[in-house]
Amino acid sequence: MSASAALLTRLIDYAGLFPPAALDMETAVRHYQSCLAGDTAWLLRNFVVPARRLSEFVSAFERICGGRQENPWTLSVVCADKLADDSRIIEKFPEGAVSLASLETKATNARTAEAALAALPSDRICYVEFPPDRAGEVLPVLMTRQARAKLRTGGLMPQSIPSVESVAHFLLACAQARIPFKATAGMHFPLRGEHPLDSDSSARVTHGFLNVFLAAALAWYGAQQRAIVATLSEQNPAAFQLDDDLLSWHGNTLTADQLEYVRRNFAISFGSCSFTQPVKGLRQMGWI
Repeated sequence: MSASAALLTRLIDYAGLFPPAALDMETAVRHYQSCLAGDTAWLLRNFVVPARRLSEFVSAFERICGGRQENPWTLSVVCADKLADDSRIIEKFPEGAVSLASLETKATNARTAEAALAALPSDRICYVEFPPDRAGEVLPVLMTRQARAKLRTGGLMPQSIPSVESVAHFLLACAQARIPFKATAGMHFPLRGEHPLDSDSSARVTHGFLNVFLAAALAWYGAQQRAIVATLSEQNPAAFQLDDDLLSWHGNTLTADQLEYVRRNFAISFGSCSFTQPVKGLRQMGWI
């Protein structure tokens, strides 16, 4: 496996139902089906759907796919405020051609994280989104419950984009606790840079998914915060060199085996309402 394949395989959770794309269910299902049939399907991971819309998803899936799929689709289910209701919906979900790979929820602190996890099925992988500055109190709860962390890297408003220092703090805390994470929102482009938050907004500096996942790899292998912040901040594609089974930048070198290990055990995926934009950016960089 090449270094780029080790880093990118099954990296993207497709979240076309969510803003700014906010597609209707049938359009999102058709798009995911089309992407799975394309030559970049290896980049795709889960289809992200709110728990309250699971029955709507099933209807659309049966209409479009006939209720059958050669390889089962995997869903990541976002659970909202009424977690007990969402839990009952999840427990009744008819798995088969589609399976529930993971659940996602939110918490503001350790207490709400514990309550959220107690309300959801304990036999599912669960990601808990929380403010990065709460990592010190929330991560022990996740460790006890064998849950995972979730990082919000952007949103529709400029103030929803965390600083590189905040992201670095989150990555270091998760790496030190050996708690896997996923990221979500705002990372439509491989590298950090000025990009519009949606088609109607002015450009803002947003995080790049290559920056975040390479910084995560550094955190996992014991790098200091300075190196992680530098990686998160890099905007020049020429700073990263691919050489078969090696990836090098800023004096750091990771092998394909190291990248594959960190992706499998720590830096799991990121959610994006677009699959087209990340693929386009990777093609422009010559990484796929």
